[in-house]
Amino acid sequence: MRFAATGCSGSVCDNYIALSVLLPVLVWIGALVSGVSATVSARSDRGAWPLVLLLCTAASVIGPIAGLVLLRDSPDAFVVSSTVLLLLAPASALFYSFSGKGD
Repeated sequence: MRFAATGCSGSVCDNYIALSVLLPVLVWIGALVSGVSATVSARSDRGAWPLVLLLCTAASVIGPIAGLVLLRDSPDAFVVSSTVLLLLAPASALFYSFSGKGD
């Protein structure tokens, strides 16, 4: 997307603003939905999965917002840390589903 935005000029570039805000918000919502659905699915398990999924979901939802506040002067560090944090919920849900308990 950065490549496409650098190639534009004039008022056409304003079209990329909405898209550059929409994509991270959709990824954040996807992490929230996958984490919550895996946590709800694991609520009857007696192992550590419900707690692990809950903590990963909380880190995926709250972490990027906290990172935005803490790393506002360092956008590169914010992008990397937020990407890692956002991947926690979907990755933990994926591991849970392959553990055989997500049936």
